[in-house]
Amino acid sequence: MTTANPADPADPADPAALDDDAEGPGHRGFRGIPRPILTVSISVFLNRVGGFFAIFLTLILADRGYDANQITVGLIVVAVSGMGGAGMSGWVADRIGPRRTLLLTTLLTSAFSVALVGIRSYLGTLVFAGLMAAVVQGFSPVAQAVVGEAAHPARRVTMFAVYRTALNIGVALGALLGGLWASSNMETLLWGNAAVGAASAALLLTLPKDPPRQRVQRRGAPGTSEPSKRVERRVLLADPQFLMTCVLLGSVSLVYAQHTGPLPLAMKENGFSTTAFGLLLTMNAVLVILCEIPLSMVVRKFTPQIPIVLGAVCVFGGFVVNATAVVWPVLIGGVLLWTLGEMLISPVAAAAATEAAPQGAGARYQSFLGFCQTTGMSLGPATGVFLYGLGPQVPWLASGALGCVVTVLLFRLLSRTSSRGGAEKVSA
Repeated sequence: MTTANPADPADPADPAALDDDAEGPGHRGFRGIPRPILTVSISVFLNRVGGFFAIFLTLILADRGYDANQITVGLIVVAVSGMGGAGMSGWVADRIGPRRTLLLTTLLTSAFSVALVGIRSYLGTLVFAGLMAAVVQGFSPVAQAVVGEAAHPARRVTMFAVYRTALNIGVALGALLGGLWASSNMETLLWGNAAVGAASAALLLTLPKDPPRQRVQRRGAPGTSEPSKRVERRVLLADPQFLMTCVLLGSVSLVYAQHTGPLPLAMKENGFSTTAFGLLLTMNAVLVILCEIPLSMVVRKFTPQIPIVLGAVCVFGGFVVNATAVVWPVLIGGVLLWTLGEMLISPVAAAAATEAAPQGAGARYQSFLGFCQTTGMSLGPATGVFLYGLGPQVPWLASGALGCVVTVLLFRLLSRTSSRGGAEKVSA
């Protein structure tokens, strides 16, 4: 991933030194947050607050009378559909525009929610549940492309942290409200999902209209005679280092997802209650909400290599420690480690994807990054549970072994791309 040189006078390392109007007249928002970023941050907050369907899918399907095997198939369909939505949304956004794509995903979320209220058949439920998962997961990569374009380069990491904080607050609040709501009437969760999706769409109408579609311009090749259609087709294939970096980050997400797979099983077998597991997840959410923005103000001064590699070490290490013993000090230390890794990697990786993308391909780069991370999060729990069945130490030792490979490869890849980015600036 190519990144701007922190020493470049065009990209000051200290965003506090930026003029208040650096984002352009009429685009300032709350406390210096550009209005497009503020808009998509509030929108993703609303989407996640109303994301009852995704959070309570298992309970909704059970409430409709489906058995365990049918629910398992439903969860697989939703996971695969979500991966596809994350992977395709950037391609759509780079063709019809991010504003139209975000509006489309939120309006379809509302429409599919309403449809699921009336559709009771198993097949129909699976089809519309899969479609909803696709549009819900398709929202974030496009929204991140908006953040990346609207943010000043020196503040990009912090702006991504602002966006992620809004998302995480929405997830936490949505789970709480949904739990209270579901206790009275499970079916009305779908109406709530539809209502909040419509409100989010109304907010997105305030985004600036999409500019005319830009031709993809490959960096480092000014004056090239290669036909633009060929560049369009090869925009990601021509950047193998970015592709490989995203795949490696997907591997980090796969290990991160162990907190919803073998970790609760290990805690249960060692005498911990469900409440104890819930407390650990709450600790993770509170830490991310409170600490990610302040942490981003520190790590934005470094090249992406440092926080991403250090974050990967923290994620892998946070699960390896469970091989020692499943006791409170180890569990708390592990959560602190993999939460720190999440905060180090997520905003920096999104900002680096923006830096790496050629003009006109920002959403596709964010979409591929989102696809890899969503795939890791989708496959991680089942993979971890399978390994746990082989032995209670296997998932933790496997995380350590994978971490040794992934962190070394990330270090080498990001060293190479950082050097390439600096060379391009010198040659310019």
